[in-house]
Amino acid sequence: MAPALSIPVLWAVDGGPRVAGRLDLYADRLHLDGGPRDDRRTKEIDGGEIAAVRIGRTDDERIDGRVAVVVELRDGVTVSFTGFQTLGTLHELAERLEAIAAANPG
Repeated sequence: MAPALSIPVLWAVDGGPRVAGRLDLYADRLHLDGGPRDDRRTKEIDGGEIAAVRIGRTDDERIDGRVAVVVELRDGVTVSFTGFQTLGTLHELAERLEAIAAANPG
């Protein structure tokens, strides 16, 4: 099944190292993939794992100074990402993630 949306992003888990890669959005989940060949990283997030989604604007929530989408998972982990697209794309993505979370309650 092809993703509904695929965009280049910088992403981080719990404020850790930034990973340059790609975000693929499916009807029921989010997939992040990136990093160099010798240190490839992936993160799969099912809709039922999502507790909250917001646009992070504070310095602590930004990634490399860019506004980021912050996804809080039910297990307490926070996954943040920012795209190389417009701010409108991030807002649309946040709305889509909220819809996926609502359709897949945990």
